[in-house]
Amino acid sequence: MSTQKRQRPVSGKTGKPTAVRANLRTLADHLGLSISTVSRALKDGQEVRPETIARVKEAAAQFGYVPNIGGIHLRTGRTLKVCSILYAPEVGDHGEPGFLAQVEGMSNGLETSGYNLLVLVQTGQQAPLESVRKVYDQRLADAIVFSRIMPMDERARFCLEKDFPFVSFGRTELQTPHAFVDHDDEHAVFDATVRLAREGHKKIVMLNPPGGLTYISMRMRGYQRALAEAGLPWNESLVHQGDLSVRATREAIVQLLQREPAATAFVCGNQMSMVGTLEGLSESGRDTNRDGLSVVGFGGMPFLTLSEERVIYYYLPQVRVGTVLSNHLLALLNGESPEQLQTVLPYTRMEDLRVFRTHGRFDPSKLPPP
Repeated sequence: MSTQKRQRPVSGKTGKPTAVRANLRTLADHLGLSISTVSRALKDGQEVRPETIARVKEAAAQFGYVPNIGGIHLRTGRTLKVCSILYAPEVGDHGEPGFLAQVEGMSNGLETSGYNLLVLVQTGQQAPLESVRKVYDQRLADAIVFSRIMPMDERARFCLEKDFPFVSFGRTELQTPHAFVDHDDEHAVFDATVRLAREGHKKIVMLNPPGGLTYISMRMRGYQRALAEAGLPWNESLVHQGDLSVRATREAIVQLLQREPAATAFVCGNQMSMVGTLEGLSESGRDTNRDGLSVVGFGGMPFLTLSEERVIYYYLPQVRVGTVLSNHLLALLNGESPEQLQTVLPYTRMEDLRVFRTHGRFDPSKLPPP
């Protein structure tokens, strides 16, 4: 029996394989170069002449060459994937679309890096650490992003102990530095509350989600600082912490106004609670314009409303957040220190939400100051 290797089938003039996936040897044989030279050229190696790099990349495009991820994993242990954890109830139960925009931003940021984005779903029944441990134990990705951060977050502690690269969307209170991206919630809530007080509002309602997430305490710090600066008393009955879905917020506002009928301003926790607050005010026979009420919200997606109710919106596009997250992930994987990868992003205050109806995607930082 002959031991001669079978020739790769090619398609006539182009020399392009028709049945066998192109690999480094395919390119090397076609170009008359060594496999190591082809490999270095594809990585823009400084030791390879520019004209050789150009020839190799032209052939790679012609042959439809893509790196063999399985081979890379066997040689280096790398998967060329990064993982983002999706907390399913946030999208499924509360209709928060921000995560999808964040995924878009991450995908755009990774596009030219050679890394792919894997999204892993965490259900409401799963412990937060379970998903992160799964990614680590099964070697599903080289780095990970997760949100809903707690002050002493067990997922962050796990990754630090295992030396597993991660970027948290939110800050912890751990002593060991780690990479993170976060909104500046404390300053934004402080700014909103101080402005409301200067407008003459004496009873300002604060709406927060349940749980002990770090950003909730930051929101409360901003709220309490603003009350102190404005000389307004602390009133626990003006603080609501609970489910911020539209339905739950509507019911909470109706009940709160029965208890505190003099409340005139409402600092919401997300887009859904903004809608729920407006519905609760309407159900209670109140109108923001007629009655001099103010509703303030925070979010990462355009707030599209056809009503002319008075709403102030602190906006930070989640697409931008996703881009910064991906940049931090790539920097970590390239050996940059976590201390250099700690970013707090500011919100943009928007007082005329009609811009969301009259413009496409835009950069809110380019808007003139209110």
